[in-house]
Amino acid sequence: MTSEHRQPSELVEQARSAEKAGHSAKALGLFDDALSALGEGSADPYIADVLRWKGTLLRERGETEGAFRCYTRSLEHARLSGSIGAEAHALNCQAIIFQRRGENKEAERHYAEAAALAEMVGDARLLGMIQQNRGVLANMHGDFGAATELYSKSLDAFEKAGDAEPLSWVLNNMGMLHTKTGDFGEARICFARALEIARQRGDTIVQSVVSLNLAEAWVGAGRLDLADVLCAQALEEAQRRDDHLTAAGALKVRASIERRRGALDKSIATLRIAIYEAEGAEDRLLHAEMLRELGEISRAVGNSGAARSALREAADAFKLTGATRDFQDVEAQLRSLPS
Repeated sequence: MTSEHRQPSELVEQARSAEKAGHSAKALGLFDDALSALGEGSADPYIADVLRWKGTLLRERGETEGAFRCYTRSLEHARLSGSIGAEAHALNCQAIIFQRRGENKEAERHYAEAAALAEMVGDARLLGMIQQNRGVLANMHGDFGAATELYSKSLDAFEKAGDAEPLSWVLNNMGMLHTKTGDFGEARICFARALEIARQRGDTIVQSVVSLNLAEAWVGAGRLDLADVLCAQALEEAQRRDDHLTAAGALKVRASIERRRGALDKSIATLRIAIYEAEGAEDRLLHAEMLRELGEISRAVGNSGAARSALREAADAFKLTGATRDFQDVEAQLRSLPS
C-alpha cells in the first residue's frame, strides 16, 4: 500500500518504528507523509505531536535549527487546537534546544512553563521528563546535588509507572553524572541498565548514545581497550543513520583515547573530523569539550601556545554555557601551562 492510501496514524507508527530501528531518513519521509495527509492548515491537535516527533528525530541527528522550527510549528498548532498537553510538550522540547545552544535562562523559563502546563493536565510522564531535563541543566552547571535529586525523582516516577523508554534516558543521564564525579563503577551500573532496556525495546538510537557514554566512563577508568570498542560501535551506528551529533561525540572520545595512547598526530586528525561533524549542531557544550581536548593534545605535543589558545577558547565557551566546574577546571589547566 502506498503512503497516500495509509492513515496518518499508521504512517506515524511506521515512522517511529523506523526511527527506533535507526532508519532515520525513512522515518523523516514517513513523518512528512503523515503531515501531508493531515493537512497542516487544519486544527487537528495530532499535527502538533507529529511535528514534535519529527523535530526530536532531527534534534538527535544534530539538525538543531530544523528541530527548533518543527518545535515552533508544533507549539503554534498546539495553541491553535487548544491542546494544553501538546503545548507543554512543545515548550519542553524548545527548552532542550535553548539548553543545547547555551541559552540557559530561556531554557529554564520554558521548562517552568512546560511543567506548569503539564501539572495542569496531570501529565506525570511529561513532568518526569522535565525533571530529568532540569537535572541535565543542573549537572552542566556543576550542581551535582540538585542533579542527583532531580534524576532520582524522575527515576522513581518512571519505575513506578513501568515506563521503560524514559527510564533508559534517566539512567543514561545518571551514568553521565557519575562519570563526571569520577564514580565510574556506579556509572557503569547505570549504563548497563539503560543498555538492557534499550536492547529489549529495540531502540538502536538509545543503545548508540549510551554505548558512547559508557565508553567515556571506561576512558575515565583507564580501560582504553573497552572504550575503543564501544566508541567504534557508536560511531558506526551514528554514521549509518546520518547522526552527525553522536558521530562528533564518538570522534571526540576516539581522539581522547588516541591522545592517551600517545598517537598524537592521529588524535589531532580525528578531532578535526569531529569538529567538522559537529558543524550545524549548535551544541555549545560539545564545542567547548572539543576545544578542551584540542588544548590537551596541543600540550601533549609540546605546543604551549596552541594549548593556551585552545584552552582559553574552551574556558570562554564553558563560561557561556554556564558549565561552572568545567570552566574552573580549564582555568586551572591554563594556570599550569608554562608562561
